[in-house]
Amino acid sequence: MILMLSVSHSLRSKVSAKYLLFCLSALPLTALGIVDVHDEYYAAPEAATLSVISVDFSGASGNDSRQSFSVEGHQLWRRENQTILLIGSYAKADSGGADTADNRFLHARYVRALTGRSGVEGFVQTQQDRFQKLDARHLMGVGYRFETRSSSQTRVLLGLGGFAERERFVDLVRAETNYRANVYVTAEIPLNFTNQTTLSLSAYAQPKFSDPSDLRSIAMIKFETQLTQAFSMDLTVAFDDDSNPLSGVDAQNLRYSSGITYKFKK
Repeated sequence: MILMLSVSHSLRSKVSAKYLLFCLSALPLTALGIVDVHDEYYAAPEAATLSVISVDFSGASGNDSRQSFSVEGHQLWRRENQTILLIGSYAKADSGGADTADNRFLHARYVRALTGRSGVEGFVQTQQDRFQKLDARHLMGVGYRFETRSSSQTRVLLGLGGFAERERFVDLVRAETNYRANVYVTAEIPLNFTNQTTLSLSAYAQPKFSDPSDLRSIAMIKFETQLTQAFSMDLTVAFDDDSNPLSGVDAQNLRYSSGITYKFKK
């Protein structure tokens, strides 16, 4: 009897989680192109190659006229003591004929393990977000990382480093070069009510070396449940803050997205 109740509770939990994510996936995508560079770092650790793609599309016509599209891809190559990540995303949206989103993102990262838990990394990145007046941002950086893993399969990754960035803004002739610290923590937590669902948390802080009060930060949470061996459904919510934004650009942004993800590994 106890076993039957336990199985029944587990099944109800799985159905509830998938139903919740299905309902959330119907929400309008108010902001697209949410990218966490460590989002798929722990996925399929046994695979030498991992390809992940997420596509979101929605639209309406008539009284409510809007269209939105986003695509995000993660590619990982794992070798002995080495990992290479390539991440890219593109998002475009309009409402009533007016553009409401236009951003692009490309990130490449090389990780070299020093011990079973620590390593060094180098990365380059380029992006554009015209609705934050960012015409182009290019950066290059290095860092040190430390990983832990508990018996419950919870994984935590800590990183410390720095980078140089070059930014060009929409409608401004000038471009800026800055040097920033890069501190981050990211975690993946399997949820107890089903081993097919995980909760991921990430936080980044990037103060300027010459003026630490000039701080950029982001916090992100992702809830993902596996539907099949290849497909999963996810909900991502992110909050970012810029202590020194451009005139006419909000200092804080709350963003969310949801959709279906396909993973291919070998």
